[in-house]
Amino acid sequence: MERTVRRAVARGASGSVGVGILIVLALGLCGLCAVQWARETRLRLRVDELQGERQKLNDEKAVVEAQGKRFQDDIQRIERERSDLMKSAETNNAQLVRFRADLQRANFSLEQTNKVLSIYVEGLQKANDAIRQQNEGVTRLKSDYSKLVEDRNQIVGKFNDLAKQHESTVKQFNELIEKWNNQQEQLKAESEKQAKQDKK
Repeated sequence: MERTVRRAVARGASGSVGVGILIVLALGLCGLCAVQWARETRLRLRVDELQGERQKLNDEKAVVEAQGKRFQDDIQRIERERSDLMKSAETNNAQLVRFRADLQRANFSLEQTNKVLSIYVEGLQKANDAIRQQNEGVTRLKSDYSKLVEDRNQIVGKFNDLAKQHESTVKQFNELIEKWNNQQEQLKAESEKQAKQDKK
């Protein structure tokens, strides 16, 4: 009987050891599942973060590609504008050469015109001097004419006095006066004609 008890105790002890081991294994497996579950949760969160970062990078990549395309378009546009500006610069340089040639011709023409103008100014000065001299001559001629008229009037007065005294000579003197008047009219006409020519 003792043997039976010992066997039962040995079986109970080995059964409880097996149960204990089984419990320990079950607890270890639960712990492993909990650790695995926590690890999986962290990994899923990391995967979500990485996917978010990947999406963000994809968005940034799309933005950068769009900017790159815009920059490429801008570069092409700038190249076209540069080409147009180079053509415009060539055209402007050709026009500048023509303008410089025109300016040289204009300067030469201006110099010639200035020379001719100085000759004209000098001629005009001489003409003004000649007109001034002619005006002085006309003034002298007018004063001489006035003096002549005065002298004639005095002579006519004396002649009239003499005519009263000498009726026979009056007729001859009147003829002389007539001739004298004709000469004076001719002189006056020539003087006026000369004055008109001088004014021209």
